[in-house]
Amino acid sequence: MQDDHERERLPGGRRGRHVHQAVAVAAEAERRPARRRRGSGVGIGTRPQARRVLSCAHPGAPTRGTVPGAPGARARRAPRTRATASGRGALDPERAGAAARPDAQGSPAMTRRTTLGLLCLLLGVLCAAAPAGAATRTMTYREGPFTLGGFETKTPKTWVRAPQVNGYLTHMDARLVRADGRRVPISRVMLHHIVFLNSSPVAARNRTSCGGRKGQPFWGTGEERQKLILPPGYGYRLRKGDAWWMQTMLMSHSLQGQRVYVEYRMRVVTGRRMTPVRPLWLRANGCSRHPSYDVFGGGAPGSIHERSHTWRMPLTGRIVAAGAHLHGSSTGMTITQPRCEDRTLVDHRSRYAAPSDPVYTLRPVLHEPGPIATGYLLSRTGIPVRAGEPLRVSGFYDNARPHPQVMAISHVYVAPGLPRGVPRCAPLPSDARTHWTRRDGDFTPPAVTVPLNGLDARGRVVEIDRPEGPEVVAGSEATVALRGSRFAPPNLSVARGATVTWRWEDAARHNVLLAGGPRNVASSTRGRGATYRRTFDTPGTYKLFCYLHPVTMQQVVEVRAGD
Repeated sequence: MQDDHERERLPGGRRGRHVHQAVAVAAEAERRPARRRRGSGVGIGTRPQARRVLSCAHPGAPTRGTVPGAPGARARRAPRTRATASGRGALDPERAGAAARPDAQGSPAMTRRTTLGLLCLLLGVLCAAAPAGAATRTMTYREGPFTLGGFETKTPKTWVRAPQVNGYLTHMDARLVRADGRRVPISRVMLHHIVFLNSSPVAARNRTSCGGRKGQPFWGTGEERQKLILPPGYGYRLRKGDAWWMQTMLMSHSLQGQRVYVEYRMRVVTGRRMTPVRPLWLRANGCSRHPSYDVFGGGAPGSIHERSHTWRMPLTGRIVAAGAHLHGSSTGMTITQPRCEDRTLVDHRSRYAAPSDPVYTLRPVLHEPGPIATGYLLSRTGIPVRAGEPLRVSGFYDNARPHPQVMAISHVYVAPGLPRGVPRCAPLPSDARTHWTRRDGDFTPPAVTVPLNGLDARGRVVEIDRPEGPEVVAGSEATVALRGSRFAPPNLSVARGATVTWRWEDAARHNVLLAGGPRNVASSTRGRGATYRRTFDTPGTYKLFCYLHPVTMQQVVEVRAGD
């Protein structure tokens, strides 16, 4: 890992469902329903899917042209053909021109070798041995219940059920449901984000993200609702004995208490060899303590804030899939290759819903709504990368206004190993495409103001200008207590350049977050004894709240221009 950098770009300065199901015959033993596990997990069962297969090779036979680690490959029978990632083209068809420049190695002989290498590469993936006992199953589990009070936000972190089979995961998604299986609408509870980590010994040894986590993060999503999808022939390795950890954030938009379950569905292939992928969790802010960072705003209209980090690749292989998690006001994120003229390998664009979409009409507004899709890269051929090679990961956000606790994370899936003869800076694969969970909406981030929220006499959510209570006038220093799920004082006036200190006195955890104002204010979620300091150099009105308790904890800080 190398340097981080952060800068502002003016307008125009930014750089440039279908899922393959394994064809097999399901074994009778795999038709038995899943047993309910002791603990919080609820096994809903499995659905075997059986199809006959025309195998390209005898089971176990080596396949010429197979990439290392692919089905049918043997280490001492590596292909001798010089193979490259063939062709060129934009990763996003809607953004032609984002593709890399053609390489100088474009001679007819190289083109023939590249084409032959591509054929060998695809044969290695598709012509793997397919035993008669192979099967593809859809497995559905529920975890919970999780109970939320009125307008409460919770961040459950818990061990959850893993499939407990030797096989491969090719597809995964998640949603919130009731006890009877009915889907929970976001007008009741929103699944803000969710991450699954594999803490098995093998996964822990192969962990390729930041340290200090409970394992290897292998899939996650947010408001973009991006499913885990891998190209045909590829899968995330599953083993009996896997231990999974789940982290999520649930936001209630209802005054009434809610009991919900997290339901996650997986497509699992067993009894068949596939090309394994290793997940990489690449953040634009590197391995900082928190995965989020702040955009302070104050730039010119249309200016873009860029946050970048250079990652050293931990393995040699091919990027075959990549998704992104971004927050509201993002324009997208990229992965570039500095040693190849800094060409763009992956380009995630943020797509936003129309103003009439429920994400903009829900009340209370608990946060700036994020994109509904971020563009998911898929390529069966894959983009070659090498161990130790630097890749630049950059996130782009609007910089005219402040945006607290944003994220820019790319979930990259790499198939280990490369065929012999693949040159550095090989042409980008011609089969790369962008998958969208939704195609409606617009690529321009909407300007969203998060209001302060309160309850009227009938218990309805209403927008408020400021919380009840007198205003306390202070000079160059002031202290605010977080006590009884309130800010004390709720209204504060300070001089320009003053430093305000918030002290946590509650047993409950809280945070201090900007709803609206000229510059950013944002603390992490903390408990009793913690403090947070902020010096206010820009005059104006700062509306603050705790997003865990949005209708009871609000504060307005007025920063006077001069005293």
